[in-house]
Amino acid sequence: MKLNFHNAKYVLSAPSLREAPKDGLSHILFVGRSNVGKSSLINSLCSSKLAFSSKKAGKTKLLNYFLIDNAFYLVDSPGYGKTSYANLSTIQFSKMMEDYVKDPKLKAIFLLADMRREPGEEDKAFLSYLLLTGIPVVGVLTKMDKMNQKERHEAMLRAGRLGLLNPLPSDLSSSSLDAIRKRIHDSL
Repeated sequence: MKLNFHNAKYVLSAPSLREAPKDGLSHILFVGRSNVGKSSLINSLCSSKLAFSSKKAGKTKLLNYFLIDNAFYLVDSPGYGKTSYANLSTIQFSKMMEDYVKDPKLKAIFLLADMRREPGEEDKAFLSYLLLTGIPVVGVLTKMDKMNQKERHEAMLRAGRLGLLNPLPSDLSSSSLDAIRKRIHDSL
């Protein structure tokens, strides 16, 4: 299957997996803290303004499905972590993830992390949970364009200590986007 990510379109937003598209296509799930850059990365991968991005954390509250090359869905999930909607959102997010990891259409989880900040207990617990699901977890280190060379090196070391093996650095350059596209393709 040849994927170029240029034939991409928004399909639907759903509060749970029950409302997901029923066509049997594979899913690649993007997860991460609120405001980590999931929507921006999706837009960059597809060279299109598909996903809504905001400087204010917690805007994405639903699972957003984007059909890529009529071959699979790239799914933008709500962020986890503290926002002004924390209590209800945390409960809904947990239920959403518990349901999603049981779906055989889910081929990989791309965990986006902003390594400019030290991962907290919540990050460690969430990664441990994802690793226990048996679904391949791919680490993507976002906002690398905001770091100098030394900070990038330290970010890669922090990611390794967290348990993200062979993470993909993302600075939204064509080479980093190509590497992420390739890893998505290989996951299908």
